[in-house]
Amino acid sequence: MERPVVLFGEGKADEKFLKDYIKYHFGIEDIKYIDVKGKDSIQLAENFFKQNSDQNGVNLLIFDADSDFQAAMDNINEQKQKAGVEFEIFLFPNNFDTGALEELLKSMTVEEHQGIFECFDVLDKCLTSKNDDYEVPDLKIQIYSYLSFQKLEAKEPVRDYTLGCWNLDAEYGNPLKEFLKNYLT
Repeated sequence: MERPVVLFGEGKADEKFLKDYIKYHFGIEDIKYIDVKGKDSIQLAENFFKQNSDQNGVNLLIFDADSDFQAAMDNINEQKQKAGVEFEIFLFPNNFDTGALEELLKSMTVEEHQGIFECFDVLDKCLTSKNDDYEVPDLKIQIYSYLSFQKLEAKEPVRDYTLGCWNLDAEYGNPLKEFLKNYLT
């Protein structure tokens, strides 16, 4: 890396995944990550953006698209303009669909263990047949369970995405890999 690259994200789970992913694909172990603390808090990291830009660095903002990709992008660009900072944007899961990191993670589960997610469909039907008010486990809980069922560390900040239960070469991850490749090679 000729220019300093700083990642800006929404939390420790994103940080752990991105650092493992970058180490796996690009061999970089010491990339700086700033936790912006949420999609509406870009101004809280304004000084970090500007400091890295002043050093001719590249700022990469990687957030979840959530339920509306275009609304998320518009919100980020509005905050970017208000704060007067520069950064490139990637929205999980693949920079064009709605969703979050967990959709990307689900797509990176190895085929051998994907049946775990089919069990949640059965659970969903069972729970809603008992009571419409029951909360069905969301994808974040399903990813946690995916690891727990395999007796692996499931806590987000300490998960190991380089273990054999993940396929970091999954095709669905190619947009992230290509985005990062523009700045890390």
